[in-house]
Amino acid sequence: MTYPPPPGQYPAAPPPHPGEQYPSMQPPSGGTAITAGVLAILGALWGVFSGIVDFGATDQVVEDLQWLLIFQGAVYLIEFLTLLSGAILLFLRKPAGRWLVVAGSVLHIVQGIVVLSVITSDDRFDVGGAAAIGSGVGGLLVVLSPAIATLVLALVPLTRRWCEWGTRKPPPQQPGYGQQPGYGPPRQW
Repeated sequence: MTYPPPPGQYPAAPPPHPGEQYPSMQPPSGGTAITAGVLAILGALWGVFSGIVDFGATDQVVEDLQWLLIFQGAVYLIEFLTLLSGAILLFLRKPAGRWLVVAGSVLHIVQGIVVLSVITSDDRFDVGGAAAIGSGVGGLLVVLSPAIATLVLALVPLTRRWCEWGTRKPPPQQPGYGQQPGYGPPRQW
């Protein structure tokens, strides 16, 4: 025969199902965020090198195409600033780091597309028909693949969770079902 619990005592609460009501206390893996940060640093180094080369080569091209090298050099230097600061903030688990890495990656992709479209539409460049344009697009995809990979790694939910894990507060402790009033060891008066 089972007796009901004494008055004032609560029945044992069932344990919560994992992932259902209480978040896991295990931190998310930082593999995607760290990889995105490393690729962003490499992209920043590439950007500063390419920007210096582009600015140095402006006097070696015809005058009406100098704007293209100046444009490309300026974009590379902006990429350097956004990717480097974004990588540092990403390593520090700051959400702003993700967005700076995303901005630098998108900027690199857009400038690559702009340069390819200018080159293919200008009559001075002997593109050579559809085959050459196709190889130019294929070459552009190869050149842009590190920026695309960095962009994807910075945008995946695991990178977001890893950044948020460093800034969020631990969940409040759940009240225990330990000692209930009136049922403890006898008091000594």
